Amino acid sequence: MAAHAPLRIGIDTGGTFTDLVVEAGGRRLHAKVPSTPDDPARAFGAALERARVPAGRSVDLRHGTTVGTNAVLTRRGARVAFVGTAGHAEAPLLGRGDRAELFALQPRREPPLVASRHVFEAPGRLAADGTELEAITPEALDALVAHVGRARPEAIAVTLLHATREPRHEEAVVAALARLGVPVSSGARLSAEPREVERSITSILDAFVAPLLRGYVGRLEALGPLARGLTILRSDGGRMSVADVTAEPVRTLVSGPAAGAVAAASLARDLGLEHAIGFDVGGTSTDVVWIEGGVPASGDGLHVGPWRAGVASLGIRTVGAGGGSLVDLDPGGALTVGPASAGADPGPAAYGRGGPFTLTDAWLLLGHVPAAIAGGDVALDRDASLAAARGVAQRASLDVEALCRGAVLVAAGATARALRAVSAREGRDPREAALVAFGGAGPVLAAEAARALGVRHVVVPQAPGTFAAAGTLSAPRVADVEDDVAGVRSATRLAARAKALGQAARKRLGRVSGPVRVTVDAEVRHTGQEHGVIVRYGPGVEARARARHRAEFGFDLADRPLEVVRLRARALADERRTRRRAAQEPRGRRVRGTRDAHGIEVVTRDDLAAGARVHGPARIEEPTATTWVPEGAVARVDARGVLHLDLGVGGGPR
Repeated sequence: MAAHAPLRIGIDTGGTFTDLVVEAGGRRLHAKVPSTPDDPARAFGAALERARVPAGRSVDLRHGTTVGTNAVLTRRGARVAFVGTAGHAEAPLLGRGDRAELFALQPRREPPLVASRHVFEAPGRLAADGTELEAITPEALDALVAHVGRARPEAIAVTLLHATREPRHEEAVVAALARLGVPVSSGARLSAEPREVERSITSILDAFVAPLLRGYVGRLEALGPLARGLTILRSDGGRMSVADVTAEPVRTLVSGPAAGAVAAASLARDLGLEHAIGFDVGGTSTDVVWIEGGVPASGDGLHVGPWRAGVASLGIRTVGAGGGSLVDLDPGGALTVGPASAGADPGPAAYGRGGPFTLTDAWLLLGHVPAAIAGGDVALDRDASLAAARGVAQRASLDVEALCRGAVLVAAGATARALRAVSAREGRDPREAALVAFGGAGPVLAAEAARALGVRHVVVPQAPGTFAAAGTLSAPRVADVEDDVAGVRSATRLAARAKALGQAARKRLGRVSGPVRVTVDAEVRHTGQEHGVIVRYGPGVEARARARHRAEFGFDLADRPLEVVRLRARALADERRTRRRAAQEPRGRRVRGTRDAHGIEVVTRDDLAAGARVHGPARIEEPTATTWVPEGAVARVDARGVLHLDLGVGGGPR
């Protein structure tokens, strides 16, 4: 790379590999290094070393991370004390009466992240309109601090009733508890969510990951000068500084998947795809997101496992199916793929470290992936895969080939259900969309998942295995401010609050390069409803809210008035570079590669010029991933070098 070119570096940490993209002077370097789940900072440092940045060079370093996500899912976070209003402090442990598995005969409820013995009641009380009913005395605060301190918490979460209307009681409690010297998370500061249960869970999640993420970003900064300008991807697709991460770590809980969603949306925008679905398959899981007009869908809060935080997030849905997912049988003898994963260590059986039979092993035995991956750094042992497969096949009374074909179909079905879910939430038919496939395993699985839905068009970007890391380079700096406006009926007052919030968000963003866009979204609901929909605030907000409600739920209560319960202003630094227009689409020519032992055509992606066509069954190999082209499908290369798979509906893994 040219010595004078400014360096932009993106690093995305996954469960199996940590991906690197370095951009300078319009050129990009891509690399993958094994993840280190015991300390993700080590893999980050190894990836940074692969960037080979000259001494003294300034860099723009960006990072998508799953450290917080994994801590919540594995329950390996801090010992949290929760402080709530007297008589209501147990509310987040009790939760809501609704449940995800409505028809389960024995529904399983995840235990709360806070032990009941670590729940404490705060003094003072406010009315619903913020009027003080009972004052907080210094003596009562001292007693609370002593009581909480005896529990020896590693972090503290505080959420008091009606603090979004009047925060002074919660602020006083937070300030007093800060004397204990551990992170203290305030629900009202994190979210204007009017519901106390959801706001409490937001503060608990924030406290649960706070010590871990503070330590993690501290270790990253200790790697040297290159890491000192580090920014982290937020769950809503923006970026935040390390200081902001330590202040509000809950905003990073979907950081890693958000990087991929940003990248997929950027590509869809470049290609002029009105409807697309991001399909990010890694070693452990699959993340999918609906994209409309080049913009990824927003979620109704941030979801991690069974918990929902009341902060902004993209509408990403995750399923436990990836290249490292275990292929096994359930107690009834049915074939399963995931959610358990072999991870980075020991990894799939093909890694030769005694690992179990996984989806990667099935692909290897079917010829869908080559005998070496990650740019040749990871050799795959076919004999080890075969030995592991035979054990499962014998229990299933199947031959190995049938087992492998079945595993691919099960994985495709699981991911197809997630694709259908994100489409349905937007009121869309997935057959309207193109599937943007990336991640180390996305291009291998995409065609089968698309066929399961009747989707005919799959898009595979260049360097798909590091595409999420490239997404960090497309993520803007953002700042948001929100307010609880439930009960405000005057349109004039609402407009004034929206304007003030926009100004506050712009001020919070600070100095940035490039223009700044400020938008305000509103949570709108029918009067008497518990939950609402998120739409852009401004003229026509009522019509947009009704249309959104019809799209998401299939009906609208036309005779019932609407109310705005929350406003969220967002300031975004538009740093997107001007994109070159693609040249005219070239005329196609068929490319033939070599044939492997399975009779599958093998083509190197670097050998495919614009206009080239590859007919399935074939695999297209490149350093970061492999694209599987099933029988009856045709892959073509456009003027940008992007692969387009045109699929016939139906079929199955060869």
